[in-house]
Amino acid sequence: MNVSSVAASASVSYTSSSASDTAALEKQKAKLEAELEKVSASQDNEQAKETQTKQLEQQIKQIEAQIAQKSQASANSAAASPDKPSGNNNKLTAASVQEIANATTDSSGRFDIRV
Repeated sequence: MNVSSVAASASVSYTSSSASDTAALEKQKAKLEAELEKVSASQDNEQAKETQTKQLEQQIKQIEAQIAQKSQASANSAAASPDKPSGNNNKLTAASVQEIANATTDSSGRFDIRV
């Protein structure tokens, strides 16, 4: 893998605060982390590995910052409006924005939301 392909792999910026964007960021972060592992295990020369590692780590930090911003925005909007309807009905309801924002993925990339 050359350095230019690494730099171009995560140049997408997200501006919407929807939960699907957060999920996309989480997925992109997971891909970058996997690529970081590949770089560290590769047989490339040390200077190339160091350059690629720094680029990937910087991209991961940027994505983590975007995720944190979206989580904060979700928390603020969730605090402004109640998540669950009042009353003691046991009907199934959709996951809240906060629950979706806090969801994780398993090793297969599937979401794991624990309510």
